Amino acid sequence: MMKKISCSLLSIFVTAFFLSSCGSPGGTSASGETPEGKDPGTTAKAQQEPVTINVGIPDGWMTNDEMKRYIIDPVSKKYPWITVNVNPYVQGKSLKELVAAGETPDIIIDTNIYGFTGWTDLGLNYSLTDLIKKHNMDLSRFEPEALDAIRAGTQRDDLIAIPYWRHFSALYYNKDVFDKFGVPYPPDGMTWDDAYELAKKVTRKEGDVQYRGLEANVTERMASQLSLPYVDPKTKRSLLNTDQWSKVLSFAAKIHQIPGNSQITYHGAANDLLLKGTLAMLASVNIIFEGNLYTKPEVWDIASYPTWPEAPGIGMRIDEHAMAISPTSKNKDAAFFVIQTITSDEVQMDMSRQGRFPVMSDPKFREAFGADLDYLKGKNMAAIYKTRPAKSFVPTKYDGISMGAINNALDAVVNKGVDVNTALRQAEESVNQQIAAQENGSN
Repeated sequence: MMKKISCSLLSIFVTAFFLSSCGSPGGTSASGETPEGKDPGTTAKAQQEPVTINVGIPDGWMTNDEMKRYIIDPVSKKYPWITVNVNPYVQGKSLKELVAAGETPDIIIDTNIYGFTGWTDLGLNYSLTDLIKKHNMDLSRFEPEALDAIRAGTQRDDLIAIPYWRHFSALYYNKDVFDKFGVPYPPDGMTWDDAYELAKKVTRKEGDVQYRGLEANVTERMASQLSLPYVDPKTKRSLLNTDQWSKVLSFAAKIHQIPGNSQITYHGAANDLLLKGTLAMLASVNIIFEGNLYTKPEVWDIASYPTWPEAPGIGMRIDEHAMAISPTSKNKDAAFFVIQTITSDEVQMDMSRQGRFPVMSDPKFREAFGADLDYLKGKNMAAIYKTRPAKSFVPTKYDGISMGAINNALDAVVNKGVDVNTALRQAEESVNQQIAAQENGSN
């Protein structure tokens, strides 16, 4: 009897051993899931062969520490056989030059999804549909707007890229300026008209110091709330000379025509004025890093981004970072594992806590935003959720030309006395001429 029991126990132990072996890292992921698909056992050996995944990213858009924290280390922990090399595009090693040299990265990262037209020109579009299905990626975890923006950017129903963080829109303000003039801080829920009226109250000159009330920043951002396109993707003709663009340009000029608020500043220059204390309000994206706001957290706070009356609750269009897999990659499954890791709950939560705005639909990621950054303590971070992204339009590779042209038009109206209709007509003509030159040059 004892002999039979011992044999039975031995059989159980042997069976358990083989079952556990089938569930080893070769057949499942580190989380215990089976991302490999229907038959993980057949790919276990291939997956555990050492493989290197090269990731290309625009220079300066992710620090070395972030590359290690959000990509290299998490992948190494979950998939120890995968080595990730993250290489910023630099002079002589641009994406275009890498493609021409046959050195296309396995994963291509872009910090502006409207650069997809450039990917198309380089032949880099690769549908992720099969990999998404094979490795059971749950797309419902992502904000619908974040995925729709990619589809709009490529004019495809499938996805060629997966987002991993995005910007938000907010109205930053310097508390000292409002305190100095005894004016209440900007509230959430303002329209552009409200922001304009508030700006007039804090645009003043004290001694030799001119205090400006509001910088709306580059005109394209106000326009994006109304989903205004720049160029017709079929005719490749400018779309700037319209009633809607006239409305936006007229209002942007109106802001700068407040006596004392004529200076036009963009991006870093505007950020500096906000911190310096001569600019009361700045409508912008997530500048808590790029704008050096962490250096003087005591002087600023935020309110929700001003909205147009005809588009209540709508902020700027989606501006996000996304990852694609090169069609020439010989390790597409491993590359997809890297993407899955970066968009995992663990990494996305860490990003959010560190001030990188998540693209996940679950509110817990938003609620954790900036939790590990002491200089955001007490800030009105709820304001960034009081607008939702505007619907994306079809971008073209000539949109950058139009962005520059509309900013030139604003300068012409504010500083040269050109009327809005003339400025828009001139902007449109300029854009069409530049597009034609590029088209002829490429033929």
